This record gives sequence, C-alpha cells and structure tokens, in this order.
Amino acid sequence: MSLESVKNIFLILPDCVEWHAHLLKYTHSKKNGTIYNCRRIELEPRDRLLSLVSEISSEYTKEGKNKFDKYVDVREYDGTCSSNTIYSISESNNDVIIDLDSLFQGIANTDSESNPLEMDAKAYVLCGSLMNGRETHQIKLISMMSPISTLKNRFMHEKGKFIEISNKVLNLRTTINVVILDRTVYFLDMSGESLFNMERAYRLKCNESVADIEGTNIISDTAMFRDIATSGHNPRRFVSFSKTKLHLLEKKKNREKVAMHFDVALTNDKLFDTSKKEDAEKLVKVLCGKAMWDILEEVPVEVDGSKEWER
Repeated sequence: MSLESVKNIFLILPDCVEWHAHLLKYTHSKKNGTIYNCRRIELEPRDRLLSLVSEISSEYTKEGKNKFDKYVDVREYDGTCSSNTIYSISESNNDVIIDLDSLFQGIANTDSESNPLEMDAKAYVLCGSLMNGRETHQIKLISMMSPISTLKNRFMHEKGKFIEISNKVLNLRTTINVVILDRTVYFLDMSGESLFNMERAYRLKCNESVADIEGTNIISDTAMFRDIATSGHNPRRFVSFSKTKLHLLEKKKNREKVAMHFDVALTNDKLFDTSKKEDAEKLVKVLCGKAMWDILEEVPVEVDGSKEWER
C-alpha cells in the first residue's frame, strides 16, 4: 500500500460511525505465546467516541502541519527503525510471523464486567468498519501508551478550593501507533513491536537463517559465525535475510566478488573466513541487505535498509 493510501485511511475514519473501544492487556511467555485480554469501554456522552475518532483523523490529515507529514514511505517490515517510515506486515509475509489471530480473538472475547481501572491495560484499541470505494474493511487503531493513569499535581475546583485528583483516570491519547486494516498491520512507529513480541519473531527468523547458512559450504567457522549472527543487533537484521544472496554465494566467483568489494576475508579454499568477529559481521550485513556498493565513488557503504529501485 502506498503512503497516500495509508493517509486516506485516516481521512475516511469519521465516515464510520459504528466504533467500539477496548482496553488492551497483553502478556508474552515462551510457554503460552502471547495472550491478549480486552475490556470494552463505553464513553459518555454517546457521541464522544466518534468525536475522538474525528480528532484523530484531523491530527493526522489536517491542512498545514499534521502527524502524517513526517512519513516518506511504506515498506515491508525489515528490522530497520526509521522514524519516517511506516512498516507493514502483510498476511503473505513469510519472513515475519505474528499471531494476529490471538489478538483478534482477545478483542472478540472482550470482557464488559471487570473493573477496568484494575486491569493494568497497556494500550487501547478502536475497532470499526470502513467503506473504501465499494469495499468494506475492518479497521483497528491501537494507541500503545497506557490508557489508565493516576494524575499527579492535578486539582479540580470545588466549593471555592482546588482539590487534588487522586483517582485513576482514563486517558485516551490521539497518537496512534499501530493500524490494522483487515489482516495487514502498519507500524507508525516502533512501539508497536511490543504488541506482537517482534523480538521473538526476528530471533526465530535469525536462527532459521543461520541454520540455512551453516547448511551451505560458504563459511569456515560455523561456531563463531553463529555466535556473532545471533547476538547484539544482528538478529533484527535477519528480518531482511536473503536466501537468493545466500544461494548466489555458493558460487566461488561471487564469494570472491564480495570479498573484494566488502573486504570480507577468504580462506585459501575460498570460503568466507568467519573465525574473526569483524568478518562474520560483514557477511551478516551482506546477506541481510545492509551492504551496498556506491557505483559513483566505487566504495562500499552500509545502509539501514533497501527496497526495489523505482524506474
């Protein structure tokens, strides 16, 4: 989806009048995965929720300076963290696996009886249906900041005096961090990563990719390579790991080309010498789309991420 298309979602938000809101709590565990619990909330007056949605729409699309102005592109989630990029995870993305069904189930099984102030909610969700042309889409807007807070140094006026407000309050911020259109997720910033435990997702991808690399005959020291590839910032880099590049490097001439251009050491039998940290790190960058060649100055450059050139 283009940047303009994502912006259009915010433009047409007020056209949907059937919104409902939920507090959202989520917990991650190795044993049970991610569990989502929701508590439906009602606002008074009855049209207050629609007013909130209209305010969100305005803040992202109004004339002049708005919250959407900072974005320059939409790209598939690749582990980079650019503040002016919207990252999407589509249902067809096999590189990053998220448990979207568990979130949808948590919303569908929302509670309406428990005390919302005791829930320890980590986010809130606005759910609705949008008409875009002739098609109806399910939309979910998620604000990742805790919606329940205790006000400090806040006072209300009563009988001529200001009385301290000590009770917990519901604070529905207009900053949206995650948009879900049908089954496609859009991260407007990286705070949305915690919603789906993205660290677990890219570590799984990293381990799978390292196993693929070890299964080829291109590296000399598998133990050192695995140690480097699975630590530090490298697991995140493997979100954009390229099997195509890996297969290309099975050819000796391509390994020699990479060694020459990106200064990755080779052994006498033309394997990548991964016995040293710096060479293993360089190979990770090559395989994960972080190493590029500047054709004008003819020098290697490290990039945050890459996408297909627009002709």
